[in-house]
Amino acid sequence: MAQSVVINEVVYTSVPSIQIPLSSGSGTAEFFDISDATAVAADVLSPKTIYKADGTKVTGSIVTKSGSDLTASGLTVTVPAGYYSSAATKTCSDANLVSGNIKSGVTIFSVTGSSSVVDTTISSGGAGASQILSGYSAYVNGSLIEGSASVPTISQDSSTKVLTIQ
Repeated sequence: MAQSVVINEVVYTSVPSIQIPLSSGSGTAEFFDISDATAVAADVLSPKTIYKADGTKVTGSIVTKSGSDLTASGLTVTVPAGYYSSAATKTCSDANLVSGNIKSGVTIFSVTGSSSVVDTTISSGGAGASQILSGYSAYVNGSLIEGSASVPTISQDSSTKVLTIQ
């Protein structure tokens, strides 16, 4: 932004900077119009400095961060405020995310389910303990059922040919 400047009652318009000779004769001091500056400490990296429009020197407050500043709790990654000069990653994991806990045919986060984990859901008409032979077990709708049914004994009278089922 340029300003109008008055020197010895002469008005100079649209002046972006002023150069003044140094008393030593070796160079100049240059002053710039910064009246349109809007940055504040929270906009600048620490420990860099800027000058506000009123000429006040300000030290930046944005902290530089790295991947080690990230924290994970369960599947939530906390990313603290700050500047990351390169990619920052954090891997979330769970000791229970293993193939033996995932149904066959399903993949979760690149872990494929085990063929021994199958869906035992039956929409209707699942077996009960009385339909499973004693000494045998079965899973019905995810629950282990211990059989209680017995095998009937059948006998036939040799002279009358009558069948007896018990």
